[in-house]
Amino acid sequence: MAAGQDWQREMGRMAALAERCSAEGQLNLSKLLEAELYAQVRRAGWDYRPAVTADAMAGELRAVLGFLMAERAAPSLVAALEEGLRGLEVRQEDLRFEQAPDAFVCRSCGHVALGQAPDWCPGCGAWPGRRRKFVAIFNGDNTEPMNPAEVLALLARNADELRRLLEGLPEAATAIAPSRGEWSIREHVAHFYDTQEMLDTRLDLMLGREDPELVAMAAYAMAGDEARHPMSLDALMEAFLARREQCVARLRAMPAEGWWRTGRHPDFGRLTVLRQAAYIAFHEQTHLPEVEALRRLVA
Repeated sequence: MAAGQDWQREMGRMAALAERCSAEGQLNLSKLLEAELYAQVRRAGWDYRPAVTADAMAGELRAVLGFLMAERAAPSLVAALEEGLRGLEVRQEDLRFEQAPDAFVCRSCGHVALGQAPDWCPGCGAWPGRRRKFVAIFNGDNTEPMNPAEVLALLARNADELRRLLEGLPEAATAIAPSRGEWSIREHVAHFYDTQEMLDTRLDLMLGREDPELVAMAAYAMAGDEARHPMSLDALMEAFLARREQCVARLRAMPAEGWWRTGRHPDFGRLTVLRQAAYIAFHEQTHLPEVEALRRLVA
């Protein structure tokens, strides 16, 4: 295997491992792997010779387009870059926003959509929270400014989707695990309940005190603890949905500055209310596809 193929394979391995770590709640491991993936790409740019000068931009973009077309990159992205190439060759001007709208990349399979992200990824079926938005930020690294309204909408939508996925399932079916050591649907629901309880507790602390110390919770280990959950699945879901509805209403009614109140977490450092709420919302998007797959299995 050529050196280039070796590098590509190892980058693929690192990306897949980072995704799995994230899905399993190993967020610090995932963070370091994602950082090194980015570092590898930037290092490749640093080492690239010849250096890209202003005069060379059009020629380099032409070469990039050839590579992307050979790799069957998203046609909409290729078309926008071709328009950008014409602008470089004629006027040395950037694309206008209508020519190059914000880009959305699926975190699971890399599918690219311009302008508006599809609800579910056409490439792999990933859920809406599994995408990264790329916006134009001067000298920035495509940070993702989080809109509190979008986080609230996702928290509410996740609860609705979970309710939909459980409709019509006999309770006995929801206790079936696909294999030893894997969660049943009931355990996934219990995890939703536990992490909502964690969010409520942290909101009480962060909104009631100045920069409080937060306690790490072993939420994955709690899902199978029947003693801490309502006995029936209906009661468990009802309790979760009631907590979620109250939480969303509380956050919606909160003064805007409340989103930036902080707490100190032993694993993740200083968190804002916004980051904590977004963490729960996006984390749930990794569990919903698993519940969906289990529904197909037991149904």
